[in-house]
Amino acid sequence: MTAAQPFQVVIAGGGIAGLETLLTLHELAGDNLAVTLVEPRTELVLRALEPAAPFGAGDAGRMSIDDVVATAGARVVRSALEAVDPDAQIIRTRDGHRLGYDALVVAVGARPIVAVRSALTWWPGADHDEFAQLVADAARGRVERIAFVVPSRYAWQLPAYELALMTARRLERAGRCADLRIITPEPAPLAIFGAVGSAAVARELDDAGVGFSGNAIAAVRGDERVVVEVWPGSRRFAVDRVVALPRAQGPDVAGLRADIEGFLVTDEHCRVRGTRNVWAIGDATNKLPKHGGLAARQADCAAQEIAGRAGSWVPASPYVPLLRAQLRTGRQSLWLQRDISDPLDAGAVGHVPLWSPPGKIAARRFGGLLAAHDEPAGLRLTQTA
Repeated sequence: MTAAQPFQVVIAGGGIAGLETLLTLHELAGDNLAVTLVEPRTELVLRALEPAAPFGAGDAGRMSIDDVVATAGARVVRSALEAVDPDAQIIRTRDGHRLGYDALVVAVGARPIVAVRSALTWWPGADHDEFAQLVADAARGRVERIAFVVPSRYAWQLPAYELALMTARRLERAGRCADLRIITPEPAPLAIFGAVGSAAVARELDDAGVGFSGNAIAAVRGDERVVVEVWPGSRRFAVDRVVALPRAQGPDVAGLRADIEGFLVTDEHCRVRGTRNVWAIGDATNKLPKHGGLAARQADCAAQEIAGRAGSWVPASPYVPLLRAQLRTGRQSLWLQRDISDPLDAGAVGHVPLWSPPGKIAARRFGGLLAAHDEPAGLRLTQTA
């Protein structure tokens, strides 16, 4: 009598969503699974930590993906997802590998693209020397007017607020005053966090002297001077520099249903519509906003279903978009939380963490690894300069 073959799980993508899925599956059904991570990178840059780096408030960390995979007893295929055949339950990688699966989790993320021409784009995972120089020039009085632009609903808004607030506090300490303004499609500052959270953010902006222009779409015109034109209302702001977030473009994976922007279309259990054994999570999906903590919650939802199918007794539950974020202000952090599926939830805010493990990345298991990275657990978290 031969032993039953383990349940084959393929996770495409080694970002926060993919690694949270890996760790959750290991906890819920480790002995019943054979898990393969398909990921070309060897390290994960913790992008949520990046905005503080130009201000000397901490550098973005890099986590060894191989160490996390070893912790979960999985294996790595060092490649990228190219296409999926959901009927045959086979994926093809960019370098020609063909892998069969019983369950597939697509966590390949989105591609950032320029949203505002003639602006300094804050690229995730990039070298931010140009922005650091901009802050230094402002501290010397060489730059007096800066606009921070959130381009569209396909951008995670919070980094613009962190950059503006920390710039304001840096200039305050340097004895300088500048005209800083956030321009965003949101009706109120970080409105997605509800009335309570948005009011707290508005107070921070007001106290720091950062202007706010909401319900606005911005374009930059540069000739002899830089002008930000805002619609609707034909408002114009003359500025010295513009800092813009990129917008996201979906991965448009061959073989899977996607919307017009290339984002994979999923249901309330994070399954890709039109498939039985394919889940998609994180920035690759049509779910908004694009946020690491929400990606981790989607990962938990998908992992529960997969563990149940693999024979573990795990009750599955729909994805609940409980949004959690730490907003660094240049003084003390604001901790924000809201269930964005509940229109009656006004949100919560505090100057101490509202969840555990606390941290910039609100992920139950991945966050726990980050919190314990200095313990002898076979995990390396290094700092980048």
